[in-house]
Amino acid sequence: MKRVVSVFFCFIFAIAFLFLRLFFLANDQTLTSGAAGGRVQVQAAQSRGYIYDRNGLPFVNSETEKIAVAAPTQQTLPLLLSAAERSDFDEAYTLLRQGRPAAVRVQQDISAVGIRMVHAPVRYSGTLLIPHLAGYCDSTGVGICGLEKSFEDILRVRTCSVSFPVNAAGQVLCGMETALQDEGVAGQRGVMLTLDKNLQSTVRDGMLRSGIRKGAAVLLDVDTGEVRAMVSLPEFDVLHLEDSINDDDAPFLNRALNAVSVGSVYKMIVAAAMLEEGVSPSFRYTCTGETQQDGVTFHCHRRSGHGTLDMEDALYHSCNTWFIHAAKQISVESILNLSWRVGLGSSVPLAEGIVCDAGVVPEPEELQSDAARANIAFGQGRLTAAPLQIAAATAVFAGDGIYYEPRLILGTVDDAGKCAMEEGSAGQQVISPRTAQQVRQMLVYTAQQTESMTFKNCGGKTATAQSGVYENGVEKLNTWYSGFFPAQQPQYVLTVLCEDGSSGAQDCTPVFEQIAQAILQ
Repeated sequence: MKRVVSVFFCFIFAIAFLFLRLFFLANDQTLTSGAAGGRVQVQAAQSRGYIYDRNGLPFVNSETEKIAVAAPTQQTLPLLLSAAERSDFDEAYTLLRQGRPAAVRVQQDISAVGIRMVHAPVRYSGTLLIPHLAGYCDSTGVGICGLEKSFEDILRVRTCSVSFPVNAAGQVLCGMETALQDEGVAGQRGVMLTLDKNLQSTVRDGMLRSGIRKGAAVLLDVDTGEVRAMVSLPEFDVLHLEDSINDDDAPFLNRALNAVSVGSVYKMIVAAAMLEEGVSPSFRYTCTGETQQDGVTFHCHRRSGHGTLDMEDALYHSCNTWFIHAAKQISVESILNLSWRVGLGSSVPLAEGIVCDAGVVPEPEELQSDAARANIAFGQGRLTAAPLQIAAATAVFAGDGIYYEPRLILGTVDDAGKCAMEEGSAGQQVISPRTAQQVRQMLVYTAQQTESMTFKNCGGKTATAQSGVYENGVEKLNTWYSGFFPAQQPQYVLTVLCEDGSSGAQDCTPVFEQIAQAILQ
């Protein structure tokens, strides 16, 4: 049966080929001679501009396709048939049979009279490493969100066309030269990001292997605040947006820029505020497992208590009651002011239309009661922040006490490949270098003392934050790890968030370790 079907289709194709050949023979004289009557234009390709990493590696347009634009002659048909996929050839065949030139994707270059080759970039090929940042376009090729929209003027669609001379009857004159009209499809115009494509791939791979269903990871350069990698899960496929529209996990949300409850990663900020106000790192308090503030009971995660701790051990054990009592040594305004200075409570513009949530830092008048001040001391209450903000705050302690506003855009690139660099914002000294060093060493101590961590060339802090959102009577938790590496000369800050997690140590610490080790290797 299969043989009969194959023979049938071969017969049909042979008849069609014979018909086309007869058509060409009948019209061959008019295709090669006659009075010129103008030109007929065939669109060969469309392309948008590039989105580059900091090293000029493209996130899009990373591959090219070969387009053959052919005149309707008896010589072009077998050449196209041998070089094109059958489905692509069939579309071109319809036009050629009508005596019109056609464009068709081919597997290899063709050199023949009546054929003009065009090489055009493919917008999306393989895996797009930055779907949330890149965004997507509408059906006409106009950017409608993300970088595609932010830089529409630069990335806008450009076309490449081939024109053929025709006689007065509108028939193609193949003996005359074709003309290529290229608006810049082959140009190098685009936007250059601070991201590193290799680091983006490493961070993304680590997150995908982690088992985190909803979450984010941000990698920052400690010395500049430049974003080296940014990942949000779940991802979406830019070629099949319809698959994600009704997904309850909200794949289109960039969780790296979305503010959620913070928890104990905030304790590094509280510790820094106390040190700046003169509280000694040897300040001691005995944790019994709970404390009463304005009639409200606050618990430590170890209900039996941690015993007597100083600041370093309080960070390591993440002792809530120590921070509740130690924070009383300074004004709540001191804590809030430092929070604002390290970037919490303020939105972060990364590009036009791409802005990190401001989150919430409570006003002093909201924290008049001991219970309210207790909540803020260990990062609970109304306090919220996005992973990008927590990463930037952590970088203050990994560095010399300087806050750098996170940066995503390095500049724009012209058709010749020259980048017009944008000037980054200057850093601000928000705490003393001594305070930054003290907090940094405490965070290194925390990592080194954590038995479950096998990677010790780092410093950082976990968090398990109550979200205030309940499902089936169970409160959802946001879990974190925010840290830096290498330990003594930090180069990168990596912040990992897991939504609907169980604990920072279980969900996020292993991801941080795996990614940090991979980057250092």
